[in-house]
Amino acid sequence: MDNFNSLEDRAAAIIEKVTSYTKYYGVVNIHGGTQNVCRFANSQITQNTNNSDWNVSLTLHDGKKQASGTSNVLSDEGLKKLANDVENLLLAAPSGEHDIFPWSYPFIEQTETDKDLAVFYSTNGCADAIKKGVELLDSDTTAAGALTLERKIAAYGNSGTSSLLFSALDNVQFNTVVTGPDGAAGSGDCISHRLNGVDIQGAFQRAKERSQMARNAVAIDNEEYTVVLTPQALANLLLFVTWSLNAKRVSDGLSFCSGDLKNTSFPKYIKIYDDVHHDKVFPLYFDFEGNQRSVIPLIENGSAQNILFDNKTAALAGKRTTGHAVSNEGYGGYSLHTVMAGGDSSPADMIASVKRGLFISEFHYTNFVNPSKLQVTGLTRNGTYLIENGKIVRAVKNMRFNQNLVEALNNIVALSQEVEVVDTMGGWANVVPYALAERFNFK
Repeated sequence: MDNFNSLEDRAAAIIEKVTSYTKYYGVVNIHGGTQNVCRFANSQITQNTNNSDWNVSLTLHDGKKQASGTSNVLSDEGLKKLANDVENLLLAAPSGEHDIFPWSYPFIEQTETDKDLAVFYSTNGCADAIKKGVELLDSDTTAAGALTLERKIAAYGNSGTSSLLFSALDNVQFNTVVTGPDGAAGSGDCISHRLNGVDIQGAFQRAKERSQMARNAVAIDNEEYTVVLTPQALANLLLFVTWSLNAKRVSDGLSFCSGDLKNTSFPKYIKIYDDVHHDKVFPLYFDFEGNQRSVIPLIENGSAQNILFDNKTAALAGKRTTGHAVSNEGYGGYSLHTVMAGGDSSPADMIASVKRGLFISEFHYTNFVNPSKLQVTGLTRNGTYLIENGKIVRAVKNMRFNQNLVEALNNIVALSQEVEVVDTMGGWANVVPYALAERFNFK
């Protein structure tokens, strides 16, 4: 991987070049990264790939007219074409509601990377970690998955200044699914930007145990169950909660809190934040409009506390941006650094307290049914288990849930003191506990 100074110089050169190819005021975002990926299947390494893919997003302004385009062709010809294409879009664009938002180069903390991470997880290091994990498995099981060493790149600049904001962060993302002789599967994963936060062997061991437990799964009735949710399962649901606090979704009537943050109550022990300063998240200290990110309570003190704004949605609402823009196009703000506070319980205590319920390892294929009511549906996978009289007694076949997440948060009766770092959206790390929730709907 290139050193950080050369990457920052490259980003600066791209921004200077693409803005020089147009007479209009231009705003440039660069995002992407370099990935070294080691994939394995049937317990054998099948592929090692190295790739670098930077996407350049150019937004041009002419008074209140605006147009945007994106390209990953970074040659002179590619950048000229990008500028020309966006200019043509700008000519056809209708006049909008806003002029250019003023930008002053803010003080931004430097993202600090763990230099030992890239050294330890070299190509040979990745292969060695996978080999040691496979050695933990039984002879009648196989593992598949991927181990990725990534350097996340983000940069922001514009025509009005030579200053730029730049971030580069190394991180490791690992996932595996261990499959037994009858197709019973269990998953394990880990993600961290710190060497001491990556536990590949622990992820293999967790997948092995869940695979063993998942054998001879039976079908059970669709009804309401008390559930113990792993951080992976709970984080999947929290994506819909935090996305519903996006200012554009709120203004469009696609949020549970449209019109009034205080119209929905939650237990006071439910505390969810967007916290770029938490030591386990992947810190990106500026948003995609060049604003400094702020730490924002999302749900606290029994209600939703804040909506996440970008420049445009903030201006329409007469507010200030919260520094959570996902683009230059007014899509509202999004939480990349979601942190849910833990409680005082443990996964073992949660299971022991359940007379009859389910332990849920993961959800997938989740989607909105009714966004304004925060109604979501999806499936379980990679380990769903029946709990009876405080013990996991057997695996059950995957089930579809259909759940109002406001009700689900209100039905949480315990949270673990332990929290885990979870990959929830394209390699961004969120921090989430285990949860015990009553009356989770599988009807």
